Amino acid sequence: MKRLIRTVGAIIVLLLLIVVVYYIYDMVRIRTTSERLAEIIHIEDTRQLTSALKEYLGDADPVLREKAALAVGRIGAPGSAGLLYPMLGDSSFDVASTAAFAIGLTSEKDYAGKLLEVAFDLPSVVGAAAVASAGRLADSSMTDVIEQLTQYLSHPSPDVRASVCMALFNSRAKNKAADIIALVKDEPDAEVQKAGLYALARMGIAEALEIYVSFLADPDPYARSLALRGLGKVQTPQAEHYLAIALNDSDPGVVAQAIGELSQRKSSAARRSLVQKLQTETDENLTVALLGALRRQQNDGGMERALSLLPDEPSENITAAVVTYVASIRKDRAVNLIDSLLAVSPSREKAACAEAYRLVGSTNVVPRLATLFNDEDPLVRAAALENVLQVDTGNVDFYLKRALNDQDFTVVVTALDRIKTDLRSDYLPTLRVMMSRHGEIDIDVRRSLVEAAGAFLTASADDTTALRLLIGGTLDEEYIVRRDAARVYKQLFDKDRYDLVAPARTRISKGRIADAIDKYTSNPRAIVITSRGEIEFELLFDVAPLTVLNFIELVESGFYEGLIFHRIVPNFVAQGGDPRGDGWGGPPYFIRCEYSDVPFGRGTVGVATSGKDTGGSQLFITYSPQPHLEARYTVFGQVLAGMEVVDRLVWGDEIEKILIQDDTK
Repeated sequence: MKRLIRTVGAIIVLLLLIVVVYYIYDMVRIRTTSERLAEIIHIEDTRQLTSALKEYLGDADPVLREKAALAVGRIGAPGSAGLLYPMLGDSSFDVASTAAFAIGLTSEKDYAGKLLEVAFDLPSVVGAAAVASAGRLADSSMTDVIEQLTQYLSHPSPDVRASVCMALFNSRAKNKAADIIALVKDEPDAEVQKAGLYALARMGIAEALEIYVSFLADPDPYARSLALRGLGKVQTPQAEHYLAIALNDSDPGVVAQAIGELSQRKSSAARRSLVQKLQTETDENLTVALLGALRRQQNDGGMERALSLLPDEPSENITAAVVTYVASIRKDRAVNLIDSLLAVSPSREKAACAEAYRLVGSTNVVPRLATLFNDEDPLVRAAALENVLQVDTGNVDFYLKRALNDQDFTVVVTALDRIKTDLRSDYLPTLRVMMSRHGEIDIDVRRSLVEAAGAFLTASADDTTALRLLIGGTLDEEYIVRRDAARVYKQLFDKDRYDLVAPARTRISKGRIADAIDKYTSNPRAIVITSRGEIEFELLFDVAPLTVLNFIELVESGFYEGLIFHRIVPNFVAQGGDPRGDGWGGPPYFIRCEYSDVPFGRGTVGVATSGKDTGGSQLFITYSPQPHLEARYTVFGQVLAGMEVVDRLVWGDEIEKILIQDDTK
């Protein structure tokens, strides 16, 4: 027995020695570039600004310095801008421009002016990034920064001038519109002109009429749609005439923009032009847009055409648009139509019927909404709750108490939003009990509880029950909930509780990241097989590695098969990848955002979120450039082929299968 014990002891000692030797070896060996890049990416995934990450900022390898600088900006911990600012003078332009971009992610407003103090002397590629970041950090109240930005409109580099236009838009500097107008009129560079047009149109500058008109015949539909957006803010018959003409544009995105702008007009000419367009329109997305426009105008001129669509058994999409339009105009005379649709309607149409009953506006529809509130589909219950709360105001507590016990989180969140809006403090004890359950309830519910606590404390800073609710959020097991709670606490009390936010749990190991870096020496591609055809896009692993690895993992598990495109917004995005089909769903975890300076152009693939670091499975494809999404959403792909398929997508089109192709194999 003693010999056996000695043998076992010797084996244990030997194993411990092997472990120690391997640990020492692993510490002293020279790690590969892939391993070091993987460490940076992995640290970023924890959302902690560690000493190891700071050391990489001074690494001899510019690739590592650049990746580290981007990671520091994405994490955005206090003091990050101070670490990145010296890197503007890096010998590598790639490193310097990435550092400049990353400073704009930190929210440290003091660095807006500092960036502009040095941007003129920086290489143009770095200067353009510095100016763009200054615009993201600044706001219209920072008059000194706005004045500095305006001075850069005369910069010799067109890239910098274009960045200034975007920076003035991002900082909402409407008082500098005259400077942008002057620039566009004399600017020889087409891209700078479009950047100026974008800033003017998005800020709604009516004084830029001449510029908007000059772009109406531009061969680029993006420029034409921007011109229409600007014209929408010009309240003259001439502007309205141009909008009406654009209803016949060859590009559906431009037509959609014209519809949206005309829907804000109440003149007989605008109303008549939309009715006429509806009579002949065959595109499903544009038909839905037209019905929505007529509803906003309270325009009954399209009623006959709208009702004529129903006997043809149209899509759920069109049916939903028709029933809400008819209800908004005919009120209680639409009840029979709504009732008839409910008999055979799928969930989307039932949800639309709930909205239609509310649009009727009569308390007579309350029993019908109450029936829908008992529907087995959570999409219908949530829609019924939202609408019955607006109609049956005398029984709000009855609905809220039922909703808080619903098994579906969307119904609970709808109730919490009403409690927060109405500041119903008598519910605070119940909300505290809910928060104490932590992981037993959905993450979105806990996030809503944090926001509700913030609303109550804004109204009464000494509300101890609301304060305990908020503190409960800082102790939550989920990083996003803890971070949200710390943010609210900081906003309310100007006290930093981020030190209580423990690192986010990671899903992808350093080893797996390193293996992927070695594997994907060129970016892989995704072939999305839809019910409309195939879409091929490049997966930008070099830009958003964690996002791409998550996407590939979901694809290989079959996650996307059978899911639909649940959101189609002409001239904006097509969105899909939600297992619920209502925009609320995803896998049982969140992934971190990986912001980059890759622009959102036509066919760019991004991650849909409900706030920073809340991505999962939902993706969107842009129909046109969307600069306002940059540095706010993750870019992880770009359509290579099949954009015409994206253009044809309508609500409910199915993702049949996705294939991953890797040319490095």
